[in-house]
Amino acid sequence: MTMNRYIPGYFAALVATVLACAGAVFAVNAAVDPMWYFGGNKVGSVNYAFNERLSKMNLFLSRQDEYDCVIFGDSRATLLPAHWIEGHRCFNFAFSAGKAEEAVAYARYIADRGFRPKLVIMGVPASAFRDKIGGAVIPPFIRELDEPKPALIAYLSFDALSMSLRTLVGSSPLDRIYTLDFECRVAPGAPDYDPAKPIPDMMAGRFTATHRVKFYDDMRSIFPEAKLVGYVPPVSAWAVAGYEKAGWLPEYVAALHLASEKFNRFVDFGIPSSITIDTRNTYDGTHYSVEANRIVAETLLRSDQADALDVKRFDAEAMLAIYRERLNSYRDQLTAGLGN
Repeated sequence: MTMNRYIPGYFAALVATVLACAGAVFAVNAAVDPMWYFGGNKVGSVNYAFNERLSKMNLFLSRQDEYDCVIFGDSRATLLPAHWIEGHRCFNFAFSAGKAEEAVAYARYIADRGFRPKLVIMGVPASAFRDKIGGAVIPPFIRELDEPKPALIAYLSFDALSMSLRTLVGSSPLDRIYTLDFECRVAPGAPDYDPAKPIPDMMAGRFTATHRVKFYDDMRSIFPEAKLVGYVPPVSAWAVAGYEKAGWLPEYVAALHLASEKFNRFVDFGIPSSITIDTRNTYDGTHYSVEANRIVAETLLRSDQADALDVKRFDAEAMLAIYRERLNSYRDQLTAGLGN
């Protein structure tokens, strides 16, 4: 009988302990906010990208009325500074290894929630035309047009706590970080770029475009009133020289030109230029600095790009000729960069 009198007390103490632990876990996660439910990190100077596919949607849904423009693409496009897009308020929806198929799924999702942008920008890298690069990763709630997991549930998990602790000790999961204003940039301590080292997904095989450009048609059908702008992010001039050496440059250029037909405007910042021949602008030949991407953002909608190529002004044959002229003009620097 005596023991039975203490059982309710034990249970009450246990419940109180569990609730206190849960409250502490939630409090830490809410303060660090690794999944961006509440506007990001409140106790540090950066936000880390633990799950951009979820985090960016959480952030967007909390402030979608602030925007009239969206940016889609892969990790290269995450580095495009949205606030430098003249005349628009853009939300950058790009994420690591992002595919056009994923962009279409996200576009349908935000359109279903009433978002009607005036401008849609899509990064179109070489990997957009390769079958060997990994497939799309679309969260179930995006496919099903459902709500994302509530913060109360997400932030009671030890997985989220692990993200918070990694944020507090400065352990980034990627080589990119986000500022408190959610502008993406290359993380500190990135290595110097060595042109002699091949870029894995730049040399992944031949280009096949015809069955992939349909996703750009899908984007236009979702946002029929928006201006659709495509751009090729900067890529090392040495990678382009590698395409030429491997015999892939004609099909690469043809793929870009075919894609350009789906856009109102299409600008190629990946053509060899003063940006892409300067090794100081990148740490790996494919992810470019704040300064380089600022030039991209500032000139993307303008007609006076000094180095980029306004693709819709040329046919594919003329475009290929310009590529080869550029490679020839940088021949000495390309050779020196390879140590030859």
